[in-house]
Amino acid sequence: MDIRLFLVEDNEEMRMAYELLIEDEPDLALCGMATTAQEALGMISGAEPDIVIVDVSLPDMSGIELVRQLKARQPALTVLVISGHDEALYVRDAVQAGATGYLIKHQVVEELSDAVRQVLQGTPYFSDHVRRHLS
Repeated sequence: MDIRLFLVEDNEEMRMAYELLIEDEPDLALCGMATTAQEALGMISGAEPDIVIVDVSLPDMSGIELVRQLKARQPALTVLVISGHDEALYVRDAVQAGATGYLIKHQVVEELSDAVRQVLQGTPYFSDHVRRHLS
């Protein structure tokens, strides 16, 4: 059975890159995409994803606030945050909002599929670069 991913990313090039990464994995399937937080909030429940991947920087609301709202609506929903920011403050805010993992954009190619599988098993996932900042 495929793992259903919903992607929230406003940058078209990044969306296309994530799509290609997901298509390369036989057990991953994209069930929806949104370019804004409001669009995502309106689409996610109908898409029935196993995991939502959220960019921190969105045009209408921070990705961290989106995570907070998603978790308030669907507490069991698994959320993975992707960001260009590796500062500990962002990571802590994302985790406090309910994210189960945090990836740095420049490490997504190497880490996305492992991160998705790990957080769906209930184990938090943090990019190596992020882990160094947290320790």
